[in-house]
Amino acid sequence: MTFDVEMMLDWQQRGMNARVLGLSASKNPVAPYLETASCPKEKENWMEKAEAWLFGWNIENAARAFS
Repeated sequence: MTFDVEMMLDWQQRGMNARVLGLSASKNPVAPYLETASCPKEKENWMEKAEAWLFGWNIENAARAFS
C-alpha cells in the first residue's frame, strides 16, 4: 500500500474540525468501517484514516488546552 500524504492531511483536518465542533474522540467516523472491513488490506486502509482523524483531533485538543 502506498502512503498518500494528501489523504492523511485530509483526515487530520477532518479530526481537527470535529474537535472544533465539540465532538469527542470517540465519535471517530471511521470506526464503523474498521469493524466491517472484510480483509486485512482493507482494514489497514481504514485504520490509517482512523489514526489520522484521531491525530488531528488530538492536535486541536492540545491547542485548545493552551489557549
